[in-house]
Amino acid sequence: MAVTKIASDALGFILEACKASHPHEFGALLEAKEETIINVIYLPGTDTTRRSVSLKTWMMPNMPHAGSVHSHPSGAAYPSEQDLIFFRSNEVNIIVGSPYTRNSWNAFDNSGNRIEIEIVDYDFGEEEHDMKWL
Repeated sequence: MAVTKIASDALGFILEACKASHPHEFGALLEAKEETIINVIYLPGTDTTRRSVSLKTWMMPNMPHAGSVHSHPSGAAYPSEQDLIFFRSNEVNIIVGSPYTRNSWNAFDNSGNRIEIEIVDYDFGEEEHDMKWL
């Protein structure tokens, strides 16, 4: 099922993580349940600078992910050539530009085409994450 939504809480976490990382980039992977992004997967050993983020994908637990998120402290919420190469392995890719608000991010498919992702209130309820990968 295609990812078309993001939980408001997940987006809020992403925006705060980007602010906390500034002036360095923030980067992580995204977890989705059905069509909704619900969680951020921060990988140990992730390296960040003012101009790049390097995810250690070999540190990822054996679990599916729906895509990636990273920030551009410059404010440009559009992919670089290097981003486009990384996008190929992900269904959805989010870039958040400074000042890291609900109006300063864009989502892209694995070809780098801009896509619409709806912000939704997601009811996490008593639901536990699928821990099969532990």
